[in-house]
Amino acid sequence: MMKRLLSLLLVGLCLPLTAQTYYLPKTAVRFHLLIEKQTYTPGEFARYAKRYLQLDHVEQQEQVTQRVIRCEVSRLGLRDSSKCYTLQLKGKGEAADVRLSDDGVLLSINDTPQEAHVGTGVFKAAAAASVRASYQSFMNAEALAAGSVAKKAELTAQQIVELRERRLLLATGEADEMPQDERQLQLMLNEIDNHCQQLTALFTGTTRRDTTEQTVMLCPMKEVEREVVFRLSHKRGLVDKDDLSGVPFYMTLKQTEPSAPLVVEKKKDDGVYVNVPARMSLTLQQEDQTLATFQVPMAQFGYVDWRDGASFKRYVTHLILNPATGAVVKQFSETADK
Repeated sequence: MMKRLLSLLLVGLCLPLTAQTYYLPKTAVRFHLLIEKQTYTPGEFARYAKRYLQLDHVEQQEQVTQRVIRCEVSRLGLRDSSKCYTLQLKGKGEAADVRLSDDGVLLSINDTPQEAHVGTGVFKAAAAASVRASYQSFMNAEALAAGSVAKKAELTAQQIVELRERRLLLATGEADEMPQDERQLQLMLNEIDNHCQQLTALFTGTTRRDTTEQTVMLCPMKEVEREVVFRLSHKRGLVDKDDLSGVPFYMTLKQTEPSAPLVVEKKKDDGVYVNVPARMSLTLQQEDQTLATFQVPMAQFGYVDWRDGASFKRYVTHLILNPATGAVVKQFSETADK
Protein backbone atom coordinates (compact mmCIF):
# COMPACT_ATOMS: atom_id res chain seq x y z
CA MET A 1 0.00 0.00 0.00
CA MET A 2 2.82 2.42 0.86
CA LYS A 3 4.50 1.74 -2.49
CA ARG A 4 1.28 2.53 -4.34
CA LEU A 5 0.78 5.79 -2.40
CA LEU A 6 4.35 6.82 -3.18
CA SER A 7 3.78 6.19 -6.90
CA LEU A 8 0.60 8.27 -6.88
CA LEU A 9 2.38 11.07 -5.03
CA LEU A 10 5.16 11.22 -7.62
CA VAL A 11 2.59 11.32 -10.43
CA GLY A 12 0.79 14.20 -8.68
CA LEU A 13 4.03 16.16 -8.57
CA CYS A 14 4.54 15.56 -12.31
CA LEU A 15 7.77 13.74 -11.63
CA PRO A 16 8.86 10.75 -13.72
CA LEU A 17 7.98 7.39 -12.22
CA THR A 18 11.07 5.77 -10.78
CA ALA A 19 11.86 2.14 -11.50
CA GLN A 20 9.64 -0.22 -9.50
CA THR A 21 11.10 -3.41 -8.06
CA TYR A 22 8.74 -6.38 -7.94
CA TYR A 23 8.72 -10.15 -7.56
CA LEU A 24 6.90 -12.99 -9.22
CA PRO A 25 5.40 -15.76 -7.07
CA LYS A 26 6.05 -19.42 -6.60
CA THR A 27 3.00 -21.58 -5.97
CA ALA A 28 2.27 -23.25 -2.63
CA VAL A 29 -0.49 -25.82 -2.30
CA ARG A 30 -2.80 -26.37 0.63
CA PHE A 31 -4.30 -29.77 1.34
CA HIS A 32 -7.72 -29.23 2.92
CA LEU A 33 -8.50 -32.36 4.89
CA LEU A 34 -11.94 -33.24 6.20
CA ILE A 35 -11.10 -35.47 9.16
CA GLU A 36 -13.73 -37.58 10.88
CA LYS A 37 -13.20 -38.50 14.52
CA GLN A 38 -15.07 -41.49 15.96
CA THR A 39 -15.25 -42.00 19.69
CA TYR A 40 -16.62 -45.32 20.90
CA THR A 41 -17.89 -45.48 24.49
CA PRO A 42 -18.75 -48.95 25.89
CA GLY A 43 -22.23 -49.46 27.29
CA GLU A 44 -23.03 -49.78 30.97
CA PHE A 45 -23.85 -53.48 30.44
CA ALA A 46 -21.08 -54.25 27.94
CA ARG A 47 -19.70 -57.15 29.99
CA TYR A 48 -23.08 -58.89 29.85
CA ALA A 49 -23.69 -58.55 26.10
CA LYS A 50 -22.64 -62.13 25.38
CA ARG A 51 -24.53 -63.65 28.33
CA TYR A 52 -27.92 -62.01 27.81
CA LEU A 53 -28.05 -60.97 24.15
CA GLN A 54 -25.61 -63.43 22.57
CA LEU A 55 -23.57 -60.56 21.13
CA ASP A 56 -19.92 -61.42 20.42
CA HIS A 57 -16.91 -59.10 20.22
CA VAL A 58 -18.43 -56.16 22.09
CA GLU A 59 -15.60 -53.79 23.00
CA GLN A 60 -15.08 -53.13 26.70
CA GLN A 61 -12.76 -50.12 26.41
CA GLU A 62 -13.20 -46.65 24.93
CA GLN A 63 -11.70 -46.30 21.46
CA VAL A 64 -10.88 -43.23 19.36
CA THR A 65 -10.17 -43.42 15.63
CA GLN A 66 -9.66 -40.70 13.03
CA ARG A 67 -9.65 -40.83 9.24
CA VAL A 68 -9.52 -38.53 6.23
CA ILE A 69 -12.85 -38.72 4.43
CA ARG A 70 -12.31 -35.96 1.85
CA CYS A 71 -9.46 -33.91 0.45
CA GLU A 72 -9.37 -30.72 -1.65
CA VAL A 73 -6.50 -28.50 -2.79
CA SER A 74 -6.14 -24.72 -3.01
CA ARG A 75 -3.18 -22.61 -4.14
CA LEU A 76 -1.33 -19.69 -2.63
CA GLY A 77 1.31 -17.42 -4.13
CA LEU A 78 4.52 -16.84 -2.17
CA ARG A 79 7.25 -14.40 -3.12
CA ASP A 80 9.96 -16.09 -5.16
CA SER A 81 13.16 -14.27 -4.19
CA SER A 82 14.90 -15.68 -7.29
CA LYS A 83 12.48 -13.76 -9.53
CA CYS A 84 13.13 -10.12 -8.66
CA TYR A 85 12.71 -7.65 -11.52
CA THR A 86 12.61 -3.93 -12.23
CA LEU A 87 9.52 -2.42 -13.82
CA GLN A 88 10.23 0.79 -15.74
CA LEU A 89 7.47 1.79 -18.17
CA LYS A 90 7.64 4.73 -20.56
CA GLY A 91 5.15 7.12 -22.14
CA LYS A 92 1.65 6.62 -20.74
CA GLY A 93 3.12 3.81 -18.67
CA GLU A 94 4.95 6.33 -16.48
CA ALA A 95 1.63 7.07 -14.72
CA ALA A 96 0.73 3.41 -14.35
CA ASP A 97 -1.05 2.26 -11.21
CA VAL A 98 1.11 -0.67 -10.12
CA ARG A 99 -0.38 -2.95 -7.48
CA LEU A 100 1.88 -5.17 -5.37
CA SER A 101 1.08 -7.61 -2.59
CA ASP A 102 2.35 -6.92 0.93
CA ASP A 103 5.51 -8.90 0.15
CA GLY A 104 6.15 -7.18 -3.19
CA VAL A 105 4.61 -9.65 -5.66
CA LEU A 106 3.21 -7.99 -8.80
CA LEU A 107 -0.59 -8.35 -8.91
CA SER A 108 -1.83 -5.88 -11.53
CA ILE A 109 -1.15 -2.74 -13.54
CA ASN A 110 -3.92 -0.16 -14.09
CA ASP A 111 -6.54 -2.58 -12.81
CA THR A 112 -7.99 -4.20 -9.71
CA PRO A 113 -5.99 -7.28 -8.61
CA GLN A 114 -7.61 -10.66 -8.78
CA GLU A 115 -8.81 -11.80 -5.39
CA ALA A 116 -6.49 -14.28 -3.73
CA HIS A 117 -8.41 -17.39 -2.71
CA VAL A 118 -6.82 -18.44 0.56
CA GLY A 119 -8.94 -21.58 0.61
CA THR A 120 -10.31 -21.48 4.15
CA GLY A 121 -13.65 -23.04 4.87
CA VAL A 122 -13.61 -25.52 1.99
CA PHE A 123 -15.62 -27.97 4.07
CA LYS A 124 -18.48 -27.46 6.45
CA ALA A 125 -17.30 -29.16 9.60
CA ALA A 126 -19.84 -30.98 11.76
CA ALA A 127 -19.71 -30.54 15.50
CA ALA A 128 -19.85 -33.58 17.71
CA ALA A 129 -23.42 -34.80 18.06
CA SER A 130 -24.61 -35.76 21.50
CA VAL A 131 -25.71 -39.39 21.24
CA ARG A 132 -25.62 -40.31 24.90
CA ALA A 133 -29.31 -40.25 25.64
CA SER A 134 -30.85 -40.85 29.05
CA TYR A 135 -31.11 -44.60 28.63
CA GLN A 136 -32.69 -44.99 32.05
CA SER A 137 -35.82 -43.33 30.69
CA PHE A 138 -36.27 -46.39 28.41
CA MET A 139 -35.78 -49.01 31.14
CA ASN A 140 -38.83 -50.37 32.92
CA ALA A 141 -39.46 -49.91 36.63
CA GLU A 142 -38.35 -53.44 37.52
CA ALA A 143 -34.92 -53.00 35.86
CA LEU A 144 -34.45 -49.61 37.47
CA ALA A 145 -35.20 -51.03 40.92
CA ALA A 146 -32.75 -53.92 40.60
CA GLY A 147 -30.00 -53.92 43.19
CA SER A 148 -27.02 -54.92 41.03
CA VAL A 149 -25.68 -54.11 37.60
CA ALA A 150 -25.94 -57.77 36.58
CA LYS A 151 -29.62 -57.90 37.49
CA LYS A 152 -30.31 -54.61 35.71
CA ALA A 153 -28.64 -56.05 32.61
CA GLU A 154 -30.70 -59.25 32.80
CA LEU A 155 -34.01 -57.41 33.16
CA THR A 156 -33.10 -54.94 30.41
CA ALA A 157 -32.30 -57.84 28.07
CA GLN A 158 -35.71 -59.35 28.84
CA GLN A 159 -37.33 -56.03 28.04
CA ILE A 160 -35.53 -55.95 24.66
CA VAL A 161 -36.79 -59.47 23.87
CA GLU A 162 -40.35 -58.47 24.76
CA LEU A 163 -40.16 -55.40 22.53
CA ARG A 164 -38.92 -57.50 19.61
CA GLU A 165 -41.75 -59.98 20.10
CA ARG A 166 -44.31 -57.18 20.20
CA ARG A 167 -42.91 -55.71 17.00
CA LEU A 168 -43.14 -59.07 15.25
CA LEU A 169 -46.80 -59.44 16.24
CA LEU A 170 -47.59 -55.94 14.95
CA ALA A 171 -45.72 -56.50 11.68
CA THR A 172 -47.54 -59.80 11.02
CA GLY A 173 -50.95 -58.48 12.10
CA GLU A 174 -51.24 -60.91 15.04
CA ALA A 175 -51.21 -58.36 17.87
CA ASP A 176 -54.27 -58.24 20.18
CA GLU A 177 -54.72 -54.51 19.50
CA MET A 178 -53.84 -53.59 15.94
CA PRO A 179 -53.70 -49.93 14.83
CA GLN A 180 -56.49 -48.60 12.63
CA ASP A 181 -54.36 -47.61 9.62
CA GLU A 182 -50.92 -48.04 8.05
CA ARG A 183 -49.66 -44.66 9.22
CA GLN A 184 -50.40 -45.42 12.86
CA LEU A 185 -48.84 -48.88 12.47
CA GLN A 186 -45.63 -47.38 11.11
CA LEU A 187 -45.46 -44.89 13.96
CA MET A 188 -45.77 -47.72 16.49
CA LEU A 189 -43.08 -49.78 14.74
CA ASN A 190 -40.72 -46.77 14.66
CA GLU A 191 -41.28 -46.15 18.37
CA ILE A 192 -40.48 -49.77 19.21
CA ASP A 193 -37.34 -49.68 17.03
CA ASN A 194 -36.10 -46.57 18.80
CA HIS A 195 -36.87 -48.10 22.21
CA CYS A 196 -34.89 -51.24 21.29
CA GLN A 197 -31.94 -49.27 19.93
CA GLN A 198 -31.64 -47.17 23.08
CA LEU A 199 -31.73 -50.21 25.36
CA THR A 200 -29.38 -52.24 23.15
CA ALA A 201 -26.85 -49.39 23.31
CA LEU A 202 -26.50 -50.14 27.03
CA PHE A 203 -24.83 -53.39 25.89
CA THR A 204 -23.20 -52.48 22.57
CA GLY A 205 -22.07 -48.97 23.46
CA THR A 206 -22.31 -45.77 21.41
CA THR A 207 -20.19 -44.11 18.73
CA ARG A 208 -19.94 -40.32 18.46
CA ARG A 209 -18.79 -38.80 15.18
CA ASP A 210 -17.63 -35.27 14.40
CA THR A 211 -15.63 -33.71 11.55
CA THR A 212 -13.06 -30.94 11.40
CA GLU A 213 -11.18 -29.27 8.56
CA GLN A 214 -7.41 -29.12 8.88
CA THR A 215 -4.85 -27.87 6.37
CA VAL A 216 -1.33 -28.80 5.37
CA MET A 217 0.62 -26.31 3.24
CA LEU A 218 3.58 -27.22 1.03
CA CYS A 219 5.69 -25.39 -1.52
CA PRO A 220 7.48 -28.14 -3.48
CA MET A 221 10.39 -27.10 -5.69
CA LYS A 222 10.89 -30.43 -7.46
CA GLU A 223 8.92 -33.45 -8.63
CA VAL A 224 8.47 -36.15 -5.98
CA GLU A 225 7.33 -39.78 -5.90
CA ARG A 226 5.42 -40.99 -2.82
CA GLU A 227 6.93 -38.49 -0.41
CA VAL A 228 5.46 -38.46 3.11
CA VAL A 229 3.74 -35.09 3.63
CA PHE A 230 1.88 -35.68 6.90
CA ARG A 231 0.68 -38.42 9.23
CA LEU A 232 -2.63 -39.11 10.96
CA SER A 233 -2.72 -40.52 14.47
CA HIS A 234 -5.90 -42.35 15.47
CA LYS A 235 -5.86 -40.68 18.87
CA ARG A 236 -4.13 -37.32 18.27
CA GLY A 237 -5.26 -36.54 14.75
CA LEU A 238 -2.98 -34.69 12.32
CA VAL A 239 0.69 -34.94 13.29
CA ASP A 240 4.02 -34.04 11.69
CA LYS A 241 5.37 -36.23 8.90
CA ASP A 242 8.24 -37.34 11.15
CA ASP A 243 5.92 -38.49 13.96
CA LEU A 244 5.87 -42.27 13.60
CA SER A 245 2.77 -42.58 15.79
CA GLY A 246 0.66 -41.64 12.78
CA VAL A 247 -0.24 -43.39 9.53
CA PRO A 248 1.72 -41.83 6.62
CA PHE A 249 0.09 -39.99 3.70
CA TYR A 250 2.10 -39.72 0.50
CA MET A 251 2.27 -37.07 -2.23
CA THR A 252 3.31 -37.68 -5.82
CA LEU A 253 3.95 -34.59 -7.95
CA LYS A 254 4.65 -34.91 -11.68
CA GLN A 255 4.79 -32.41 -14.51
CA THR A 256 2.29 -33.31 -17.24
CA GLU A 257 3.55 -30.94 -19.97
CA PRO A 258 7.11 -29.97 -20.97
CA SER A 259 8.08 -26.39 -20.18
CA ALA A 260 10.20 -23.86 -22.04
CA PRO A 261 13.53 -22.52 -20.72
CA LEU A 262 13.41 -21.07 -17.22
CA VAL A 263 13.98 -17.44 -18.30
CA VAL A 264 13.39 -15.68 -21.62
CA GLU A 265 15.76 -12.73 -22.02
CA LYS A 266 13.96 -9.40 -22.31
CA LYS A 267 14.12 -7.80 -25.73
CA LYS A 268 13.61 -4.11 -24.89
CA ASP A 269 14.30 -1.69 -22.08
CA ASP A 270 10.72 -1.38 -20.91
CA GLY A 271 8.18 -4.11 -20.27
CA VAL A 272 7.15 -6.61 -17.63
CA TYR A 273 8.06 -10.16 -16.70
CA VAL A 274 5.25 -12.67 -16.04
CA ASN A 275 5.13 -16.35 -15.16
CA VAL A 276 4.00 -19.13 -17.46
CA PRO A 277 3.21 -21.92 -14.96
CA ALA A 278 3.54 -25.62 -15.69
CA ARG A 279 0.62 -27.98 -15.27
CA MET A 280 1.33 -30.52 -12.54
CA SER A 281 -0.42 -33.72 -11.52
CA LEU A 282 -0.74 -33.93 -7.73
CA THR A 283 -1.81 -37.19 -6.07
CA LEU A 284 -2.43 -37.89 -2.38
CA GLN A 285 -2.30 -41.50 -1.17
CA GLN A 286 -2.72 -43.41 2.07
CA GLU A 287 -0.73 -46.62 1.79
CA ASP A 288 -1.83 -47.99 -1.63
CA GLN A 289 -5.16 -46.17 -1.68
CA THR A 290 -5.42 -43.04 -3.84
CA LEU A 291 -7.49 -40.41 -2.03
CA ALA A 292 -7.45 -37.68 -4.69
CA THR A 293 -5.65 -36.51 -7.83
CA PHE A 294 -5.54 -32.86 -8.92
CA GLN A 295 -4.26 -30.93 -11.94
CA VAL A 296 -2.51 -27.88 -10.49
CA PRO A 297 -0.70 -25.08 -12.39
CA MET A 298 2.48 -24.19 -10.48
CA ALA A 299 4.80 -21.27 -11.21
CA GLN A 300 8.12 -22.75 -10.07
CA PHE A 301 7.95 -25.56 -12.64
CA GLY A 302 7.22 -23.27 -15.59
CA TYR A 303 9.17 -20.38 -17.06
CA VAL A 304 9.28 -16.58 -17.15
CA ASP A 305 7.98 -14.68 -20.17
CA TRP A 306 8.48 -11.06 -21.28
CA ARG A 307 5.60 -8.71 -22.12
CA ASP A 308 6.76 -5.85 -24.34
CA GLY A 309 6.21 -2.36 -22.94
CA ALA A 310 5.17 -0.84 -26.28
CA SER A 311 1.47 -1.08 -25.51
CA PHE A 312 2.00 0.51 -22.08
CA LYS A 313 3.91 3.36 -23.76
CA ARG A 314 1.23 4.22 -26.33
CA TYR A 315 -1.97 3.38 -24.44
CA VAL A 316 -3.28 2.91 -20.92
CA THR A 317 -2.81 -0.85 -20.71
CA HIS A 318 -4.43 -3.10 -18.13
CA LEU A 319 -2.70 -6.20 -16.83
CA ILE A 320 -3.99 -8.64 -14.21
CA LEU A 321 -1.91 -11.56 -12.92
CA ASN A 322 -3.02 -14.66 -11.09
CA PRO A 323 -1.89 -14.13 -7.47
CA ALA A 324 -1.07 -17.83 -7.02
CA THR A 325 0.95 -18.36 -10.21
CA GLY A 326 1.91 -14.94 -11.62
CA ALA A 327 0.33 -15.91 -14.96
CA VAL A 328 -1.53 -13.37 -17.09
CA VAL A 329 -5.24 -13.48 -16.42
CA LYS A 330 -6.14 -10.50 -18.61
CA GLN A 331 -4.29 -7.86 -20.65
CA PHE A 332 -5.87 -5.20 -22.85
CA SER A 333 -5.25 -1.60 -23.90
CA GLU A 334 -7.69 1.26 -23.94
CA THR A 335 -8.29 2.93 -27.31
CA ALA A 336 -6.19 5.96 -28.25
CA ASP A 337 -9.04 8.44 -27.77
CA LYS A 338 -9.58 7.52 -24.16
